[in-house]
Amino acid sequence: MKTHDFKKLTRMIFTCVILVSLISGFALADVIWEPNDDFYSAHSNDCEYVNRDYYSNGETGYMEFFSEPGGTSLGFADNGQTFHVQFSYKLGDETWGVIEYSEVEGKLIPRGEEECKTGWIKLADTTLKYDYQSFDEAHRSEYTIYDGDYSELKDVQNIVMWTFPNSGATNGTIDNIDENFAVQSIYTDIDNSQWGYVNYYYGMKNFWICLSKPIDATIAAKDVQVPEFNTPSPDSKPVQTGNDMSSVVIICVAAAILCTAVLFASLNKKKRESSQTK
Repeated sequence: MKTHDFKKLTRMIFTCVILVSLISGFALADVIWEPNDDFYSAHSNDCEYVNRDYYSNGETGYMEFFSEPGGTSLGFADNGQTFHVQFSYKLGDETWGVIEYSEVEGKLIPRGEEECKTGWIKLADTTLKYDYQSFDEAHRSEYTIYDGDYSELKDVQNIVMWTFPNSGATNGTIDNIDENFAVQSIYTDIDNSQWGYVNYYYGMKNFWICLSKPIDATIAAKDVQVPEFNTPSPDSKPVQTGNDMSSVVIICVAAAILCTAVLFASLNKKKRESSQTK
């Protein structure tokens, strides 16, 4: 093989490797995370994709966790904490959500650096956290079409991504934009600032940028809905409503002892009858 041909082949192989790497990177970014949960694995075809955050907000001031929908009680979390529900499952009239959580000093909290577990919660014991979907439902009729040329973002670095306009919550930054960047909708707020909605850009999904102030990460939250949380009664303690595993164990042990006693009594009776016959 000539040196020229060898170099050409090398360049082609290198180009293919780069393309495969890029394609793989995009594919990985779009993979939907699935929980490592036995019930979910067995019923995944019956589960619905949710991917939204919920506040714990049980009527008693606590939210109960279960091993599976309608299953064993795992414990409680205080109201007002944020849990991410990836999938939901309908059992009768009750909708359940699968979440990840950690346990610290007997209390269940959102997933942290501690060991992570999975559990199921009743969505009736939660309040949905206001997010980009909530904003879209409330303001969709106010959207307009973007007809600009992105000049306001040209050569701009560290463009701030927001969960929704005036949320006060950022989702990181974009180094800069290229020809693949596109704004789907425009929203103009009460201060006449323009916001652009982007549904996808290199693995980043469903975010807003402030076209009027693209690098300002200090835009304060305005009119963000804050839910009211149920508080527990003074000196009250959460009461389990699911199957108590400790009770099941006690019942099983008691049943085993009873069966053993009956068996021994039966054997002793037969032994006595045999002795009398002799």
